[in-house]
Amino acid sequence: MNLFGKDVGVSLVDDSFIFSTQTQPSPLVLPAYVAVQTGTARVLAYGQEAKAMLGREPHNISVVRVLAEGVIFDQNAAQSLFRFGMRKLLGGVLLVRPRVIIAFRTYEPGKWAVKDMATRGGAREVFLLDVGMATAIGMQLDVQKPEIKAVLSVSDDWFEFSVISMAAILSGTNGAIGSRTFVEDIQNHLTLTRQFRPDFSALEKQLLSGGIDPHSAVDVSGWESWTGRTELGRLVTQAASRDDFSVGLMPSLVKLTERIKTAIRTLPSDKQHQLSRTTIHATGTAMMIPGLAQMIANQLGLSVTPYSAAAHPSIEGCRCVLKELNSLKRVRPANP
Repeated sequence: MNLFGKDVGVSLVDDSFIFSTQTQPSPLVLPAYVAVQTGTARVLAYGQEAKAMLGREPHNISVVRVLAEGVIFDQNAAQSLFRFGMRKLLGGVLLVRPRVIIAFRTYEPGKWAVKDMATRGGAREVFLLDVGMATAIGMQLDVQKPEIKAVLSVSDDWFEFSVISMAAILSGTNGAIGSRTFVEDIQNHLTLTRQFRPDFSALEKQLLSGGIDPHSAVDVSGWESWTGRTELGRLVTQAASRDDFSVGLMPSLVKLTERIKTAIRTLPSDKQHQLSRTTIHATGTAMMIPGLAQMIANQLGLSVTPYSAAAHPSIEGCRCVLKELNSLKRVRPANP
């Protein structure tokens, strides 16, 4: 089926390209991977099918990762994946190229890369939106009001924190800390715990029999009593006794929260006071780790509210902006 000029929203988050039209009931999520025949430009698979080949691909197939830390890693693969997603979303060859709004981790070289990808991939006109702003809009926060809004998105391999007021980002930070890093920290914690507490295997079996996976749960009741005194970010010894070891649980959590604290300190004092009385809305793949939002809140001394949705809320933010674009398109200037 050929479609004429339908506008499209795209979000480059959570290790995926997420596509949606303004009226589509559910977005199209394509993991940002492309499988190509080695030594050629021939694409063999996109999205989940390509990602499933990782580590198992034969010698004549290479799996290319398109996004790294929210940034386009391979321009040619990105164009190919974008074009595939557009055609899959809209159902065929486009007689009229659509307008596209893209939410992504904004920085100056990245703007050119994203615009070039979209233009070559089939867009007629490209609008760019900061992913923090798109996330806030998708959470249905009124970003145009003067009251402070704060959003935190922790994706697979990066995070984005934004403080927003009057449709502007007042302060923010981002970096290479994501759910993969958190999971590695938890696994390292388990390894160290087993080393210092040989009886941990008995606890592990007990937890599993009770329906709790200690490899993914970080808020297990009685955890501290089994692992000894926990101190975030480092491994130290206080005495010769094995029970007095402090096992570093989440150094990535310390790095994340210190970066956020630094960003908050750049705000005027009255804005910092406003933020202390509101909540940070947190989303992304890392928020599926039980207890992580509360751990972040404890480190920041602020309220953190996890936001869950079938897809990252930034794509809903793109859809909302598309509505505004369509409204502007319909308004005709008055005759002089």
